[in-house]
Amino acid sequence: MTDGRMGMKRYMRKLVLGLLLASSVGAALPSAAEASLPYATYTADPTGRYVPTPHGYVPSRVIDGLRQPEHLFMTADDQLYVADTGNDRIVHMDREGRIVKTVPRTDGGREPNDNERLRRPEGVFVAEDGTLYVADTGGGRIAVFDASGRWIRDYRRPESSYVPANYLFVPSKVALDRRGYVYVANKGGYQGLLQLAPDGEFAGFYGANKVPYDPIERLKRKYYTAEQLAEEQKKLPGAITNMAVDRRGFLYTVNRGLKKGQLKRLNSGGTDLLGDADFAPPWRKGTVPFSFQAVTVGDGGIATAIESDGGRIYQYDGEGKLLFVFGGAYGNDSRFGLFKRTTGVAVDSRGDVYVSDGELGLIQVFRRTEFGSLVHRAAQWSGDGKHEEAYGVWTDILRHDGTFDRAYQGMAKAELKRGQYAEAMEHFRMAMDREGYSESFWQVRLDTATRYFAPVVLSAAGLLVAAGLGTRLLRRRRRGRAGPSGKRAQAVWTDPAAPSWRYAWRMTVRVVRHPLDGMYDIAQSSAIPIPYAVLLVALGLAVKLAGLAATGFLFADEPFRDVSLATEALSSFLLWFGWVVANYMIGSIMKGEGTFRRVFVANAYVLVPYIVCTLPLRLLSNALTLQEQGIYAALLAAVAVWTLLLFFVASLNVHNYNLKEGIGMNAVSLFALACFGLFGFVVVGLLAQAADFFIELGRELIERV
Repeated sequence: MTDGRMGMKRYMRKLVLGLLLASSVGAALPSAAEASLPYATYTADPTGRYVPTPHGYVPSRVIDGLRQPEHLFMTADDQLYVADTGNDRIVHMDREGRIVKTVPRTDGGREPNDNERLRRPEGVFVAEDGTLYVADTGGGRIAVFDASGRWIRDYRRPESSYVPANYLFVPSKVALDRRGYVYVANKGGYQGLLQLAPDGEFAGFYGANKVPYDPIERLKRKYYTAEQLAEEQKKLPGAITNMAVDRRGFLYTVNRGLKKGQLKRLNSGGTDLLGDADFAPPWRKGTVPFSFQAVTVGDGGIATAIESDGGRIYQYDGEGKLLFVFGGAYGNDSRFGLFKRTTGVAVDSRGDVYVSDGELGLIQVFRRTEFGSLVHRAAQWSGDGKHEEAYGVWTDILRHDGTFDRAYQGMAKAELKRGQYAEAMEHFRMAMDREGYSESFWQVRLDTATRYFAPVVLSAAGLLVAAGLGTRLLRRRRRGRAGPSGKRAQAVWTDPAAPSWRYAWRMTVRVVRHPLDGMYDIAQSSAIPIPYAVLLVALGLAVKLAGLAATGFLFADEPFRDVSLATEALSSFLLWFGWVVANYMIGSIMKGEGTFRRVFVANAYVLVPYIVCTLPLRLLSNALTLQEQGIYAALLAAVAVWTLLLFFVASLNVHNYNLKEGIGMNAVSLFALACFGLFGFVVVGLLAQAADFFIELGRELIERV
C-alpha cells in the first residue's frame, strides 16, 4: 500500500506539473498570457490604497524535480542554489534550471560522510568566493562547504554566558556580511539574529524586535506583585524568520507576529531604515497578523518578498514603497502563477523572479514585462538621485498607465531640480506628496515676493497713509456731532419691544467685539428673531463646507472631491442640535431658567466667531507651507477655544448659573450628548437591518410571483 500511495503522489505531481507547463505555453505569447493570467497586479497610490496596474510580471516556466524546497539563493552571476529540504541536499542550478552539482556531492555513487551529510537543510547562502553556508536545521549546525562542494567546517551553538542556557540552536536561515560575520535565524529565536564571528565565537544578538506594550500591560507591571506577574502569560517579541543582504551590505529581515515592521532594512546599529512601517495589504488590516515568508534584494535595491500565506509576491523600492503585488493562492484548479505554500524567492540579473513552492515541490519563474522593467529602472534611478535621467522613463510609464501616481512624483522631483517649481507643484499635488509640494511652493512664493516686493511695499504704504487721513477726518466729523459737553453719547443696548433683525445684527457685532457682554445680552433678550438664529446656523454649515473647499492642499485632510458634503453638513448639524437639546433638558432638570428658545438662540450666536474666522484661515492655508504648520494649527485652535468658551458662557447666562453650577451642568450635558449619539447609532443600525430584511423579502416575493 505504501508503494501505491507513493505512486499516486508521483502521478499527482506529474499531473500538476503538466497542467502548469500547459498553461505556460500561453505565457510565451505576451498578449495572450497577460489576458489569461489567474491573478491581477496592483500597485499603491499615494494614500496607500491598492489600485490595479498593468502586469509587471508574467509566468514564464517551471523548474521541477525537487522535494519540499524551503529556500532559494541567487548569486551575482545567476547561479541558483536551492535548499532541497525533502531530499536532504543543496542543489546548484544554472539560470535555466539545469543541475550543476548537489551538496553533499553524490557523483559517481559516492556516499557522503557524517560531516558532509545534511539533515533537512532549510537555508543556504553563497559568499562571493563560492563558499556555501548551509543552515542544516536537522543537524543543529551551520555547515560550510567550498565552491566544489567539499566540507570545510561547522558552526555550532556558541559557548557564551550571554547565550541563555535554554537557547536551542536550530538554525533555519543563514547570511554573511562583508566582514565575514555569520547571521543565523534560529527557529523560535525571539532574541534576534544570532551573530557569530568568523572564528565561530559569539558576537551578540542583532536586530531583535521589541514587545509592544499596551497601557493595560503597563499598569499590570506597575501594580502587580511578582507572584501575579509570574502567573501572567509572557509576551515575547516577534521572531525573525528570514533575511537577505543587499549589494550595499544592508540586512533585510522578515519578522513574524508583528502588527508593523513585518519587513525591515537594518543598518549596522540595528535601526530599521524603513521606519517600522506596516506592510499589511488593505484586505489584511485588523485581521490575523500579516507576515512575509522570505525576501530577496536585487539590483537597485528592489526588494521582493513573498507572503507566508496567500501566494502573493510583493515588490518594494529602497524606501519601502510598493511597486507591484502579483500572484495568488492555489485553488481547485492548477493555474500557472498560483501557489500552495511559498517558501523561497530569488531574482536574477534580468529581473526574473524565482519562487519555490514547498508543497508542490517546484519553482515557478516569472518574466519581467516591459512595463515592469520601466518601473524598476525609474525607481532605481530616482532612488540614486538621478531624477533627470528618470524623467523620460516616468513619462513612458504614464503612457502605459495614466493612473500610476508614482510617476508624477518622479517627474516632479526632476522638475524641482530644474527649477520648474510651478510644474513641480502640480505634479507633487497629483502624487499627493505634501513635502515635495511644500518645498516647490516655498520657492514659488519666494520668487513672487522678490518680484513684487517694491510694488507691494509702496501700495501698503499708500494704504496706511490713506487710512490715517481717513481716521482724522472721521474724528473731526465726530467732534462736530458731539454734544455741549464735547463728548459723544455712548450707545445703549436696549432690548426692543418686538423681535428686530437690526437688533439681532447689532448683537452679532457685539459678540465679536465684546464676547462676554454680548453673550449676556443675547441670553437675556427676547427680541432676536428665530429666523435670524436659523440663518446663523445655516451660515455655520455653509462656512464648514466652504472651508473644506478652500483649504490648501497641504492642510486638507482629504481631497475635496472625496468629501461627502451631505455627510459633513448632517453630522455637524446633528452635533450642534444634539448639544442644544441636551443643554436644555439637563438645564430643566437642574433648575435652570433657560427656555428652549433662548438656548437655541444663544447657541446659534456661539457660532459667530467660527463663521467670521474660519473661512479666512482656510483661505490663508493656501499661502502657507509645512514650515508654518504650527502657526496655522495655533490659529485654528484659538478659534476652537473661543467657540467652546462661548458655549460655556452661553449656558451660564441662559440658565443663570454660577461657575460651579455651570461646570457641573455642562459636564452632564456632554454625557447626555454622548448617550444621544450612542442611541442614534443603534437606531440607525436597526433601521438599516430592517430595510435590508424588507428589501430581501420583497425580492423573494417578486421572484416567486
